[in-house]
Amino acid sequence: MTRTLLCSTLAILLLAGCSDGRPAVYPTTGRLLYDGKPMPLGASVTFLPTGSGGVATSGQVDQEGNLTITTFENESGLVAGEYRVIVYQVIEKEPEHKDQDGEIRAAPTDTFMAVDEDQRIPKVFSDRAKSPLTVTITEGSNDLGTIDLKTVPQS
Repeated sequence: MTRTLLCSTLAILLLAGCSDGRPAVYPTTGRLLYDGKPMPLGASVTFLPTGSGGVATSGQVDQEGNLTITTFENESGLVAGEYRVIVYQVIEKEPEHKDQDGEIRAAPTDTFMAVDEDQRIPKVFSDRAKSPLTVTITEGSNDLGTIDLKTVPQS
């Protein structure tokens, strides 16, 4: 009996030691478009918890509109909870130029507006208090589908 109790206690302590105390992260996928098309230079997104649960997280939108969300360094996805989604569109680009060794690189200080006015998302989507984008993440895999900013009601 004592040996069984000792083994059980040791097993519990070992399992507790393996946990880093972080909440579980659930795979989350989706696409983010504007007016049915990917944003020309992509975007960055922030997921802000709006209730209990959730962990503030950021991610990227590639030039095809696909979301890449990372929580806790290399863990892909989001913690379960409700979130307001904030979108920051990239609208400036550094021009490419050839440097002394013939390599094409971006000029470190020169930028230009690479996205036309009609391709720029409304500012409401980058407003932390007013963005109309919300998502709920549950345990398991989550597919946010395609979110088209042009079809989301704007406040």
